[in-house]
Amino acid sequence: MSDHAFWQYSLDRYGRKGVPEICLSLQDERGADVNLVLFALWLAQEGRSLGPDDAENCVAAVRDWHGSVVVPMRGVRRWLKDRDVEDTAARDRLRDAVKTWEIEAERMEQDMLFRLIHDGSLAPDRDARPVAARMAANLAAVGVARAPQVNRLIELCL
Repeated sequence: MSDHAFWQYSLDRYGRKGVPEICLSLQDERGADVNLVLFALWLAQEGRSLGPDDAENCVAAVRDWHGSVVVPMRGVRRWLKDRDVEDTAARDRLRDAVKTWEIEAERMEQDMLFRLIHDGSLAPDRDARPVAARMAANLAAVGVARAPQVNRLIELCL
């Protein structure tokens, strides 16, 4: 299921200069789930808005997976970075392997979010507002509206 439009959108947007830094800042400083942020942006691009119930459905759909799988893998990968060990080459190989699995865990989380569109968990409404306005509203719904980086993120993702 991983080769869906949301995954492709995420790869494209995350590959844009400035987007990774903003996403990681939202993650580290605001506790944001980057997959939810990207999902909110992608839905807006698709003409959809997240109401409060929709946003809660999204958060609930990935909460356990994100907290039990993605976050611990990220923690291990970060912990290994520059860790003083005798065999730094082995540490680096292990860190690379953990990063590969962390990305796979992120992809699986995105699959869970994408599935919400097809199982009826999200309202099928279409929003006629401009894309930037939908993006801002959707980001607010997933809890990152007050972050100063949000406007720049929207500009980069349009």
